Amino acid sequence: MADEDNNEDSGSRPITLLTPRMSSRDVASLCRQLAVLLDAGIPMVRALKILGRRGASPLMSEMVRNVTTDVDAGGSFSQALAAHGRGLPSIVVPLCRAGETAGELSTNLRYLAESLDHDAHIRGKITNALIFPVITLCFAVGLMLFLLLWIAPLFLSLLVNSPSNQGRTEAETIATMDSMFSQMIFKLSLAMQSFGGKMLVLVLVGGGIVMLWTALTKRSYMMDFLKLRLPLVGRTVAMASMARFGKTLGALLRTGVPVLESLRLARETVDNQAIEQAVVAMEKSVESGGRMSTPLEEYWYIPEIARDMILIGEESGSMAEMLDNLSEVCRSLVDRDQDRLVAVIEPAMILVMAGLVLVVLLAMLLPYIQLVSTMAFGT
Repeated sequence: MADEDNNEDSGSRPITLLTPRMSSRDVASLCRQLAVLLDAGIPMVRALKILGRRGASPLMSEMVRNVTTDVDAGGSFSQALAAHGRGLPSIVVPLCRAGETAGELSTNLRYLAESLDHDAHIRGKITNALIFPVITLCFAVGLMLFLLLWIAPLFLSLLVNSPSNQGRTEAETIATMDSMFSQMIFKLSLAMQSFGGKMLVLVLVGGGIVMLWTALTKRSYMMDFLKLRLPLVGRTVAMASMARFGKTLGALLRTGVPVLESLRLARETVDNQAIEQAVVAMEKSVESGGRMSTPLEEYWYIPEIARDMILIGEESGSMAEMLDNLSEVCRSLVDRDQDRLVAVIEPAMILVMAGLVLVVLLAMLLPYIQLVSTMAFGT
Protein backbone atom coordinates (compact mmCIF):
# COMPACT_ATOMS: atom_id res chain seq x y z
CA MET A 1 0.00 0.00 0.00
CA ALA A 2 2.85 2.37 0.76
CA ASP A 3 4.28 1.95 -2.70
CA GLU A 4 0.89 2.64 -4.24
CA ASP A 5 0.54 5.81 -2.19
CA ASN A 6 3.99 6.91 -3.25
CA ASN A 7 3.18 6.39 -6.88
CA GLU A 8 -0.04 8.31 -6.52
CA ASP A 9 1.77 11.22 -4.85
CA SER A 10 4.47 11.38 -7.43
CA GLY A 11 1.97 11.28 -10.24
CA SER A 12 -0.50 13.80 -8.77
CA ARG A 13 1.17 16.74 -10.44
CA PRO A 14 0.60 16.18 -14.15
CA ILE A 15 2.72 18.55 -16.20
CA THR A 16 1.73 19.68 -19.67
CA LEU A 17 3.19 22.14 -22.15
CA LEU A 18 0.91 24.80 -20.63
CA THR A 19 2.05 24.17 -17.06
CA PRO A 20 4.27 27.02 -15.81
CA ARG A 21 7.72 25.64 -15.03
CA MET A 22 9.79 26.66 -12.04
CA SER A 23 13.44 27.40 -12.63
CA SER A 24 15.72 24.59 -11.42
CA ARG A 25 18.08 27.15 -9.90
CA ASP A 26 15.20 28.85 -8.03
CA VAL A 27 13.99 25.52 -6.65
CA ALA A 28 17.58 24.61 -5.69
CA SER A 29 17.94 27.92 -3.85
CA LEU A 30 14.66 27.32 -1.99
CA CYS A 31 15.74 23.81 -0.94
CA ARG A 32 19.14 25.01 0.21
CA GLN A 33 17.66 27.87 2.27
CA LEU A 34 15.04 25.59 3.82
CA ALA A 35 17.76 23.09 4.81
CA VAL A 36 19.75 25.88 6.50
CA LEU A 37 16.70 27.07 8.46
CA LEU A 38 15.77 23.53 9.55
CA ASP A 39 19.35 22.81 10.66
CA ALA A 40 19.23 26.02 12.71
CA GLY A 41 16.31 24.57 14.68
CA ILE A 42 13.57 26.72 13.15
CA PRO A 43 10.22 24.84 12.93
CA MET A 44 9.04 23.87 9.44
CA VAL A 45 5.99 26.18 9.38
CA ARG A 46 7.98 29.22 10.48
CA ALA A 47 10.78 28.41 8.01
CA LEU A 48 8.24 28.16 5.18
CA LYS A 49 6.66 31.47 6.17
CA ILE A 50 10.07 33.13 6.05
CA LEU A 51 10.81 31.68 2.62
CA GLY A 52 7.32 32.53 1.35
CA ARG A 53 8.11 36.22 1.79
CA ARG A 54 11.36 35.83 -0.19
CA GLY A 55 10.06 33.86 -3.16
CA ALA A 56 12.12 34.19 -6.33
CA SER A 57 8.94 34.37 -8.42
CA PRO A 58 5.19 34.87 -7.83
CA LEU A 59 4.56 31.24 -8.81
CA MET A 60 7.02 29.95 -6.22
CA SER A 61 5.78 32.34 -3.52
CA GLU A 62 2.22 31.13 -4.08
CA MET A 63 3.35 27.49 -3.91
CA VAL A 64 5.24 28.06 -0.64
CA ARG A 65 2.21 29.80 0.91
CA ASN A 66 -0.08 26.92 -0.06
CA VAL A 67 2.40 24.35 1.23
CA THR A 68 2.71 26.33 4.49
CA THR A 69 -1.06 26.23 4.96
CA ASP A 70 -1.18 22.44 4.50
CA VAL A 71 1.78 21.78 6.80
CA ASP A 72 0.32 24.12 9.45
CA ALA A 73 -2.90 22.09 9.27
CA GLY A 74 -0.98 18.90 10.12
CA GLY A 75 -0.01 17.57 6.71
CA SER A 76 3.47 16.39 5.75
CA PHE A 77 5.81 18.58 3.72
CA SER A 78 6.08 16.07 0.86
CA GLN A 79 2.29 15.62 0.62
CA ALA A 80 1.82 19.39 0.50
CA LEU A 81 4.43 19.64 -2.28
CA ALA A 82 2.68 16.87 -4.23
CA ALA A 83 -0.62 18.78 -3.94
CA HIS A 84 0.62 22.28 -4.79
CA GLY A 85 3.96 21.84 -6.55
CA ARG A 86 2.88 21.75 -10.20
CA GLY A 87 5.86 22.77 -12.33
CA LEU A 88 8.41 21.44 -9.85
CA PRO A 89 11.10 19.03 -11.14
CA SER A 90 9.86 15.46 -10.77
CA ILE A 91 12.53 14.40 -8.26
CA VAL A 92 11.56 16.98 -5.60
CA VAL A 93 8.62 15.16 -3.98
CA PRO A 94 10.23 11.66 -3.79
CA LEU A 95 13.45 13.02 -2.28
CA CYS A 96 11.54 15.04 0.30
CA ARG A 97 9.31 12.04 1.11
CA ALA A 98 12.37 9.81 1.57
CA GLY A 99 13.99 12.44 3.79
CA GLU A 100 10.91 12.66 6.00
CA THR A 101 10.76 8.86 6.32
CA ALA A 102 14.43 8.62 7.31
CA GLY A 103 14.34 11.71 9.53
CA GLU A 104 16.95 13.42 7.32
CA LEU A 105 14.89 16.00 5.42
CA SER A 106 17.52 18.75 5.61
CA THR A 107 20.20 16.37 4.26
CA ASN A 108 17.96 15.37 1.36
CA LEU A 109 17.14 18.99 0.63
CA ARG A 110 20.87 19.68 0.28
CA TYR A 111 21.27 16.70 -2.07
CA LEU A 112 18.29 17.96 -4.02
CA ALA A 113 19.71 21.48 -4.32
CA GLU A 114 23.05 20.12 -5.53
CA SER A 115 21.34 17.86 -8.08
CA LEU A 116 19.15 20.67 -9.46
CA ASP A 117 22.10 23.06 -9.72
CA HIS A 118 24.06 20.38 -11.55
CA ASP A 119 21.15 19.77 -13.95
CA ALA A 120 20.77 23.51 -14.65
CA HIS A 121 24.51 23.79 -15.33
CA ILE A 122 24.46 20.95 -17.86
CA ARG A 123 21.35 22.25 -19.62
CA GLY A 124 22.92 25.70 -19.81
CA LYS A 125 26.06 24.28 -21.42
CA ILE A 126 24.07 22.51 -24.15
CA THR A 127 21.89 25.59 -24.78
CA ASN A 128 24.95 27.84 -25.09
CA ALA A 129 26.55 25.42 -27.52
CA LEU A 130 23.47 25.37 -29.80
CA ILE A 131 22.38 29.00 -29.59
CA PHE A 132 25.08 30.41 -31.90
CA PRO A 133 24.48 27.96 -34.80
CA VAL A 134 20.72 28.61 -34.67
CA ILE A 135 21.15 32.41 -34.71
CA THR A 136 23.75 32.19 -37.49
CA LEU A 137 21.50 29.94 -39.57
CA CYS A 138 18.55 32.31 -39.21
CA PHE A 139 20.75 35.28 -40.16
CA ALA A 140 22.12 33.43 -43.19
CA VAL A 141 18.62 32.55 -44.44
CA GLY A 142 17.48 36.17 -43.97
CA LEU A 143 20.53 37.50 -45.80
CA MET A 144 20.04 35.13 -48.73
CA LEU A 145 16.39 36.16 -49.05
CA PHE A 146 17.44 39.82 -48.98
CA LEU A 147 19.95 39.24 -51.79
CA LEU A 148 17.49 37.31 -53.95
CA LEU A 149 14.44 39.52 -53.37
CA TRP A 150 16.03 42.99 -53.41
CA ILE A 151 19.64 43.02 -54.65
CA ALA A 152 19.34 40.58 -57.57
CA PRO A 153 16.40 42.53 -59.15
CA LEU A 154 18.53 45.71 -59.09
CA PHE A 155 21.36 44.01 -61.00
CA LEU A 156 18.89 42.46 -63.43
CA SER A 157 17.28 45.86 -64.06
CA LEU A 158 20.69 47.35 -64.91
CA LEU A 159 21.37 44.50 -67.33
CA VAL A 160 17.95 44.75 -69.04
CA ASN A 161 18.32 48.51 -69.52
CA SER A 162 21.85 48.27 -70.92
CA PRO A 163 22.34 49.12 -74.65
CA SER A 164 23.32 45.54 -75.56
CA ASN A 165 20.04 44.19 -74.18
CA GLN A 166 17.64 46.78 -75.57
CA GLY A 167 14.31 45.20 -76.48
CA ARG A 168 14.99 42.00 -74.54
CA THR A 169 12.83 40.78 -71.74
CA GLU A 170 14.23 39.79 -68.35
CA ALA A 171 14.02 36.10 -69.25
CA GLU A 172 15.81 36.69 -72.57
CA THR A 173 18.52 38.73 -70.83
CA ILE A 174 19.08 35.92 -68.35
CA ALA A 175 19.35 33.42 -71.24
CA THR A 176 22.26 35.40 -72.76
CA MET A 177 24.40 35.06 -69.60
CA ASP A 178 27.50 32.86 -69.99
CA SER A 179 27.50 31.52 -66.43
CA MET A 180 24.95 28.79 -65.74
CA PHE A 181 25.13 29.59 -62.04
CA SER A 182 24.31 33.26 -62.75
CA GLN A 183 21.34 32.15 -64.82
CA MET A 184 20.15 29.93 -62.00
CA ILE A 185 20.42 32.72 -59.38
CA PHE A 186 18.58 35.29 -61.52
CA LYS A 187 15.88 32.79 -62.56
CA LEU A 188 15.33 31.94 -58.91
CA SER A 189 15.13 35.64 -58.05
CA LEU A 190 12.70 36.26 -60.92
CA ALA A 191 10.48 33.37 -59.79
CA MET A 192 10.45 34.74 -56.26
CA GLN A 193 9.20 38.15 -57.49
CA SER A 194 5.87 36.68 -58.59
CA PHE A 195 2.91 36.40 -56.22
CA GLY A 196 3.16 32.62 -56.22
CA GLY A 197 6.89 32.81 -55.54
CA LYS A 198 6.41 35.18 -52.62
CA MET A 199 3.71 32.94 -51.17
CA LEU A 200 6.01 29.93 -51.57
CA VAL A 201 8.81 31.80 -49.75
CA LEU A 202 6.41 32.70 -46.93
CA VAL A 203 5.24 29.09 -46.65
CA LEU A 204 8.83 27.75 -46.65
CA VAL A 205 10.04 30.32 -44.10
CA GLY A 206 6.98 29.74 -41.92
CA GLY A 207 7.39 25.98 -42.16
CA GLY A 208 11.08 26.29 -41.30
CA ILE A 209 10.27 28.38 -38.23
CA VAL A 210 7.62 25.88 -37.11
CA MET A 211 10.01 22.95 -37.63
CA LEU A 212 12.80 24.73 -35.74
CA TRP A 213 10.43 25.64 -32.89
CA THR A 214 9.13 22.07 -32.77
CA ALA A 215 12.66 20.67 -32.69
CA LEU A 216 13.62 22.99 -29.83
CA THR A 217 10.46 22.73 -27.71
CA LYS A 218 8.92 19.32 -28.38
CA ARG A 219 10.55 15.97 -27.96
CA SER A 220 10.51 13.29 -30.63
CA TYR A 221 12.46 10.05 -30.88
CA MET A 222 13.65 10.80 -34.42
CA MET A 223 15.02 14.26 -33.56
CA ASP A 224 16.67 12.96 -30.38
CA PHE A 225 18.25 10.06 -32.27
CA LEU A 226 19.54 12.41 -34.98
CA LYS A 227 21.14 14.61 -32.30
CA LEU A 228 23.13 11.58 -31.13
CA ARG A 229 24.22 10.92 -34.73
CA LEU A 230 25.63 14.42 -35.28
CA PRO A 231 29.44 14.23 -35.53
CA LEU A 232 30.27 17.06 -33.11
CA VAL A 233 27.10 17.36 -31.02
CA GLY A 234 26.17 13.71 -30.46
CA ARG A 235 28.82 12.88 -27.86
CA THR A 236 28.10 16.07 -25.92
CA VAL A 237 24.34 15.40 -25.87
CA ALA A 238 24.88 11.81 -24.66
CA MET A 239 27.34 12.88 -21.96
CA ALA A 240 25.01 15.66 -20.76
CA SER A 241 22.08 13.24 -20.50
CA MET A 242 24.16 10.72 -18.55
CA ALA A 243 25.47 13.47 -16.24
CA ARG A 244 21.91 14.49 -15.31
CA PHE A 245 20.76 10.87 -15.07
CA GLY A 246 23.69 9.83 -12.88
CA LYS A 247 23.38 12.77 -10.50
CA THR A 248 19.63 12.32 -10.08
CA LEU A 249 19.71 8.53 -9.71
CA GLY A 250 22.59 8.72 -7.24
CA ALA A 251 20.75 11.25 -5.08
CA LEU A 252 17.55 9.17 -5.12
CA LEU A 253 19.29 5.90 -4.23
CA ARG A 254 21.35 7.53 -1.47
CA THR A 255 18.25 8.87 0.23
CA GLY A 256 16.40 5.56 0.29
CA VAL A 257 14.03 5.84 -2.70
CA PRO A 258 13.35 2.32 -4.11
CA VAL A 259 15.43 1.36 -7.15
CA LEU A 260 12.58 1.08 -9.66
CA GLU A 261 11.01 4.38 -8.59
CA SER A 262 14.47 5.99 -8.66
CA LEU A 263 15.05 4.80 -12.23
CA ARG A 264 11.63 6.05 -13.33
CA LEU A 265 12.17 9.48 -11.80
CA ALA A 266 15.76 9.76 -13.05
CA ARG A 267 14.51 8.84 -16.55
CA GLU A 268 12.42 12.01 -16.59
CA THR A 269 15.60 14.13 -16.37
CA VAL A 270 17.29 12.50 -19.38
CA ASP A 271 15.56 14.75 -21.96
CA ASN A 272 16.45 12.47 -24.89
CA GLN A 273 14.00 9.78 -25.93
CA ALA A 274 16.66 7.54 -27.49
CA ILE A 275 18.64 7.44 -24.22
CA GLU A 276 15.36 7.22 -22.31
CA GLN A 277 14.71 3.98 -24.17
CA ALA A 278 17.90 2.56 -22.69
CA VAL A 279 16.79 3.58 -19.20
CA VAL A 280 13.44 1.82 -19.75
CA ALA A 281 15.42 -1.32 -20.61
CA MET A 282 17.33 -0.90 -17.32
CA GLU A 283 14.02 -0.69 -15.45
CA LYS A 284 12.74 -3.88 -17.09
CA SER A 285 16.00 -5.68 -16.30
CA VAL A 286 15.84 -4.69 -12.61
CA GLU A 287 12.15 -5.57 -12.43
CA SER A 288 12.90 -9.07 -13.70
CA GLY A 289 15.73 -9.53 -11.19
CA GLY A 290 18.64 -8.64 -13.49
CA ARG A 291 21.28 -5.93 -13.40
CA MET A 292 20.95 -2.32 -14.48
CA SER A 293 24.10 -2.53 -16.59
CA THR A 294 23.13 -5.63 -18.58
CA PRO A 295 20.88 -4.04 -21.27
CA LEU A 296 23.16 -1.03 -21.81
CA GLU A 297 25.44 -3.07 -24.10
CA GLU A 298 22.66 -3.05 -26.71
CA TYR A 299 22.67 0.75 -27.03
CA TRP A 300 25.73 2.07 -28.89
CA TYR A 301 25.00 5.69 -27.99
CA ILE A 302 25.36 5.11 -24.24
CA PRO A 303 28.94 6.26 -23.45
CA GLU A 304 31.25 3.36 -22.65
CA ILE A 305 32.37 5.06 -19.44
CA ALA A 306 28.75 5.07 -18.25
CA ARG A 307 28.32 1.35 -18.90
CA ASP A 308 31.59 0.53 -17.11
CA MET A 309 30.96 2.72 -14.05
CA ILE A 310 27.41 1.43 -13.55
CA LEU A 311 28.72 -2.16 -13.77
CA ILE A 312 31.48 -1.38 -11.24
CA GLY A 313 28.91 0.25 -8.95
CA GLU A 314 26.78 -2.92 -9.00
CA GLU A 315 29.73 -5.22 -8.36
CA SER A 316 31.17 -3.08 -5.56
CA GLY A 317 27.83 -2.33 -3.88
CA SER A 318 28.51 1.43 -3.99
CA MET A 319 26.12 2.42 -6.76
CA ALA A 320 25.21 5.88 -5.41
CA GLU A 321 28.85 6.92 -5.04
CA MET A 322 29.75 5.53 -8.47
CA LEU A 323 26.83 7.39 -10.06
CA ASP A 324 28.05 10.62 -8.47
CA ASN A 325 31.51 9.94 -9.91
CA LEU A 326 29.96 9.19 -13.30
CA SER A 327 28.05 12.46 -13.18
CA GLU A 328 31.18 14.47 -12.37
CA VAL A 329 33.21 12.78 -15.11
CA CYS A 330 30.46 13.36 -17.69
CA ARG A 331 30.07 16.94 -16.53
CA SER A 332 33.78 17.66 -16.99
CA LEU A 333 33.67 16.05 -20.44
CA VAL A 334 30.63 18.15 -21.37
CA ASP A 335 32.46 21.30 -20.28
CA ARG A 336 35.47 20.36 -22.38
CA ASP A 337 33.44 19.27 -25.42
CA GLN A 338 31.24 22.36 -25.24
CA ASP A 339 34.26 24.64 -25.36
CA ARG A 340 35.63 22.69 -28.32
CA LEU A 341 32.25 22.68 -30.01
CA VAL A 342 31.87 26.45 -29.77
CA ALA A 343 35.48 26.93 -30.92
CA VAL A 344 34.81 24.83 -34.04
CA ILE A 345 31.22 25.79 -34.87
CA GLU A 346 31.54 29.58 -34.63
CA PRO A 347 34.27 30.01 -37.30
CA ALA A 348 32.79 27.19 -39.41
CA MET A 349 29.34 28.79 -39.50
CA ILE A 350 30.82 32.21 -40.28
CA LEU A 351 32.94 30.78 -43.10
CA VAL A 352 30.00 28.86 -44.59
CA MET A 353 27.73 31.89 -44.43
CA ALA A 354 30.40 34.20 -45.90
CA GLY A 355 31.12 31.65 -48.64
CA LEU A 356 27.45 31.37 -49.65
CA VAL A 357 27.01 35.15 -49.76
CA LEU A 358 30.21 35.58 -51.74
CA VAL A 359 29.19 32.94 -54.30
CA VAL A 360 25.73 34.50 -54.78
CA LEU A 361 27.18 37.99 -55.12
CA LEU A 362 29.76 36.80 -57.68
CA ALA A 363 26.99 35.05 -59.62
CA MET A 364 25.09 38.35 -59.78
CA LEU A 365 28.19 40.46 -60.57
CA LEU A 366 29.63 38.27 -63.35
CA PRO A 367 27.08 39.29 -66.05
CA TYR A 368 27.51 42.95 -65.08
CA ILE A 369 31.32 42.66 -65.27
CA GLN A 370 31.02 41.01 -68.68
CA LEU A 371 28.70 43.79 -69.84
CA VAL A 372 31.11 46.52 -68.70
CA SER A 373 34.01 44.65 -70.31
CA THR A 374 32.12 44.39 -73.61
CA MET A 375 31.22 48.06 -73.59
CA ALA A 376 34.78 49.11 -72.72
CA PHE A 377 36.76 46.84 -75.07
CA GLY A 378 34.15 45.84 -77.59
CA THR A 379 34.76 42.13 -77.01
